[in-house]
Amino acid sequence: MLVRNVFENDFVGIVERSIEWGDLVIERDNIYHILCAHFRGTCFVAEDKGRIIGYLLGFCSQSRPGQAYMHLLHVDPQFRGHGVGQRLFSQFQTAVKAMDCVEIVAVSKPQNRVGMTFYTSMGLNPVAMNGMIEVDGVKAVRDYNGPGKHMVLWCKQL
Repeated sequence: MLVRNVFENDFVGIVERSIEWGDLVIERDNIYHILCAHFRGTCFVAEDKGRIIGYLLGFCSQSRPGQAYMHLLHVDPQFRGHGVGQRLFSQFQTAVKAMDCVEIVAVSKPQNRVGMTFYTSMGLNPVAMNGMIEVDGVKAVRDYNGPGKHMVLWCKQL
């Protein structure tokens, strides 16, 4: 397995894999192009025999110095449990530390039990704040991503 920074043209393969893997709702696939083109230093793909088997898209915040945002991490279902996500996260963490970030934040849907288990294993913790509600037994921030789009906010201090 090779883990490397993205190139701008990787966004097409990332969108194709997301559709193929089917367990991720693509709300705005053009964000993949923006991230691959403008945040290459903090976005990564994992490949096996030249085929994308996972990716992590993230960036260092411009308005919150010291904070890195992990926008999306996705691994081919056939490769889950083989360290792909861990390698991607490790590369991201190393890159953002080198850019003077002191914390990583992310969000997940409260129904995403696989993602929440992974985030916890990588040292991220759920963040409590005003406006919390319970969704399917999980505490989430009400309307975090818009009306009815409740999310769990995660944070890891570096």
